[in-house]
Amino acid sequence: MHPATAAQSYLESLRRYELAALVRHTRYSLAKVEEVAFISSFRYRLTLASPQPFADALAALSAPDQRRITEAVLSGESLARDVAAPTGYWSSALPGTALSEHDNLLPELILNRELMIKVATGEGRIDEVDDYYRARHLRAKEVAASIGLRYENSHDDLWDWYHYYKEHLPTYQERRAYVRGLFAPTIDAASKMHAKLPPAREPTGWRRVDRALAKARGRMVAAANEEDFQEVGLLCREVLISVGQAVYDPHVHQSVDGVTPSLTDAKRMLEAFLHSVVPGDGFKEVRAHARASYDLSVNLQHRRTATRQLASLCLEATSSTVEVFAILAEADRSRSAET
Repeated sequence: MHPATAAQSYLESLRRYELAALVRHTRYSLAKVEEVAFISSFRYRLTLASPQPFADALAALSAPDQRRITEAVLSGESLARDVAAPTGYWSSALPGTALSEHDNLLPELILNRELMIKVATGEGRIDEVDDYYRARHLRAKEVAASIGLRYENSHDDLWDWYHYYKEHLPTYQERRAYVRGLFAPTIDAASKMHAKLPPAREPTGWRRVDRALAKARGRMVAAANEEDFQEVGLLCREVLISVGQAVYDPHVHQSVDGVTPSLTDAKRMLEAFLHSVVPGDGFKEVRAHARASYDLSVNLQHRRTATRQLASLCLEATSSTVEVFAILAEADRSRSAET
């Protein structure tokens, strides 16, 4: 099977960012199938394999969206003229690939969008699918809130949706338009998230650090002006304060200037920890990296001419610094356990 990279570029060129993001983990295969009727002829079968829930979301898309994805995948292929190209695809699960809740936000939003449309247009029974809808809806609310994305779907279950559309939306066309409008802002933001952000790292296990870093990443997705970019700096500074609180022990780590750090004095807490676990000239660059990361977040927070580029650099520097401290803290715990 082949990665669907060309398909992503094709879909992005059409500004179908949600479809491009949906195939970013997808691999595909094209198989020639012989059909014998009065004469022998050939057609192709296109199979897409993706992690769950991406595979389910690809299968749930409307027929026009499935045709657009098929077209995008085939844009990178040269097919013989005497055979019929597929007009759709088979979607299957790619085993052994576990993604984070943040990664899964987009396909879960798409699944619930399509489910709301289907039950409102006579294609699904609420009592058979409501459990799945409610579980995905709650996850989407929690994940969107944790990264600062707006998700304003007030229909907590499909029965609530049923009563709403029966009273306010008499036609199928109105119901489809309402649901697409309801999900559009969040799906658009989630679609563009991975294109704008540095790669996500593994969680550190420091819950407040991981939560604040996820929120900074989400704010970066939705950022549109100088104030938004400044807020990314504020959140990055909060991340580093939380890292300081996670690693600093006043009974073990002494501040460089003799001043006891306050609970929000990230710079002193981080420096005290670093001078304890990686002292000397051999590690001065590691300490300089942490100082620079903190200074950049403060600079961005107060910079009235903040830009997207500077916010992206700050987020990358903060993410990297979090990883550095996670590595050093793990090594420090191992040393303590041995002594």
